[in-house]
Amino acid sequence: MKPGPLLSLLLAFSVSGLAAEPPAELTIFYYERMPFYGDRDGKPAGLLIDISRLILDQAGIKYRLVNVPVIRFFESLKKPGNSCLIGALKTKEREVIYAYSDDYIYRDQPFRIIVNKSKRKALPERPSIKQVLESELRLGVSDGYVYGDWLDRKIIEYQPKLQKINIGNDSEKMHKMMIGGRFDYMFAVAEEARHIVSEDQEHSDNLTTVEIADAPRGNMRYLLCSKEIDSAIMQKINAAIKAVKSTPDYERLANPPN
Repeated sequence: MKPGPLLSLLLAFSVSGLAAEPPAELTIFYYERMPFYGDRDGKPAGLLIDISRLILDQAGIKYRLVNVPVIRFFESLKKPGNSCLIGALKTKEREVIYAYSDDYIYRDQPFRIIVNKSKRKALPERPSIKQVLESELRLGVSDGYVYGDWLDRKIIEYQPKLQKINIGNDSEKMHKMMIGGRFDYMFAVAEEARHIVSEDQEHSDNLTTVEIADAPRGNMRYLLCSKEIDSAIMQKINAAIKAVKSTPDYERLANPPN
């Protein structure tokens, strides 16, 4: 039986709509961690999202940005498919499970600490990492978070007083807990530390940043993808990173003022 005129018209519109909106070629995961990534006015925003857009637009790859809880994206990337996480640190353990971009997309500024103002006097004006980690202060860390080789090794070496926090998809929990006295300080790279302390009045009133005298240059951040990502997509990403890193737009984003 042939479909009637009305049904034929509806089918035509349905097929036309599907053809006009093909599925995204690549899924990009991010979470709430400003100024690097997060949602602003209901839309994905942040430094590393802006850099990733430059790269993916240069590559000509269709993509969609998906905000997911921290505890979920690494498990999601273990599944076959075309999906990546923005700005991940490289570790030997992760290299076995995931695929990394050939080159980094951003390099952090050096680590600082954000400390509850009521505890600031427990540290010298510009302490070494040893003085920070051997102090009487309690360090707050996000459960399962990787800081990079230098800081991870120092935490193991000096065994500071430690408070592990499961932040889920809300990094603001860390800041509220520090203000409330659950722990005394946390580590953040300089650009993130400045943002956290200045983002609202409660933070400005209760938190301050402290430079670490012997902190080296920051970590290199990569696109971390499913091991099963289409090889053609990965080749496009790697070529685009190389091209974009020589542009004024990348230079402006990658080297924010101190």
